[in-house]
Amino acid sequence: MKIHLQVFVETENLGKAVNALTDAGITGFYILEYRGISPQDWKGFTINEDPKSAIGLIKDYSTEAVLISSIVDEKKVDAIVELLREALKDERYTVLEVPIRRIIVNYAYQEKPEKKPKAWIIENEVPCFYCGEKAIQRIQIDRKTAKVWCTNCGAARYYLLKGEKPEG
Repeated sequence: MKIHLQVFVETENLGKAVNALTDAGITGFYILEYRGISPQDWKGFTINEDPKSAIGLIKDYSTEAVLISSIVDEKKVDAIVELLREALKDERYTVLEVPIRRIIVNYAYQEKPEKKPKAWIIENEVPCFYCGEKAIQRIQIDRKTAKVWCTNCGAARYYLLKGEKPEG
């Protein structure tokens, strides 16, 4: 099983945490910056319910911190946590281990080779070969075939395209 390992540390301890993760074999991670207040610092505060007061208080009393996240194999988590514990033994930190049920990755930005070239579709208003009415005739052409059909009566003709490749 894969684990979403998250490590919260104060900003000044980011280097120690990243070095420990790297020593543990982590090759990829992402970092989110945030501001937060620990429960010990929050104790005894009462916030006015207007948003400006609440935001101002949090800005004034919060600590800059980072969240370091990585996806790791469950078998490696204990060793990683032990290295983090040693590297951050005199610092405040939080480690979260979140089991992952599924990972879906969409590589939409990469060009995928097309299995089939796109067909050309051409429209031309001419008399139909079947009903004789002047209507739009759609012509669909792909690598080896062509199809012509009438938008008025639906009659269609199919063609096989043959050709020779020029030398060179």
